[in-house]
Amino acid sequence: MNPLELELVTREVAKRVTSARRNPGDRPWADGYPMEGDRRACLAYLRQLPFFGGRSRSDPFGYYQILEAGVVVGGIGFHGPPKEGMVEVGYGVVPSVRGRGVATDALRQMLRFAASRPDVTRVRGRTTPDNIASQKVMLSAGLTHVGRDPEFLHFEIRTADVS
Repeated sequence: MNPLELELVTREVAKRVTSARRNPGDRPWADGYPMEGDRRACLAYLRQLPFFGGRSRSDPFGYYQILEAGVVVGGIGFHGPPKEGMVEVGYGVVPSVRGRGVATDALRQMLRFAASRPDVTRVRGRTTPDNIASQKVMLSAGLTHVGRDPEFLHFEIRTADVS
């Protein structure tokens, strides 16, 4: 597997992801990117960004593109800044890279980032009960199953436990 990079998107790139229109200067996109989850994540990210600070404004608790060999193969990010020390993470990768540890590696990178922040003490993720692959990603990255509600299974890790 090629080493992965995570790249925080700017406001302008997030807008292009929501419309599935890549500019020639953007990183190349793998077939199937952006997925519906990437579009929704970028829309939410755009709503959390302040309008001041220029067109390229970004926030470290936002949406990152997952790059493998310079090609965007998915996205990962936080559902906003920390609240009471907790952030929630979400991710997705295109079908052509699934099953190779790409999502797990990206999640581990995000966990290390979260652990480096003094305002974050826990990271939470959630998935539907039928999404076995996502459950395996979270468990492999060190999160533990902490509960469920009618729609989702919930996973969590304390940043002090991130290696």
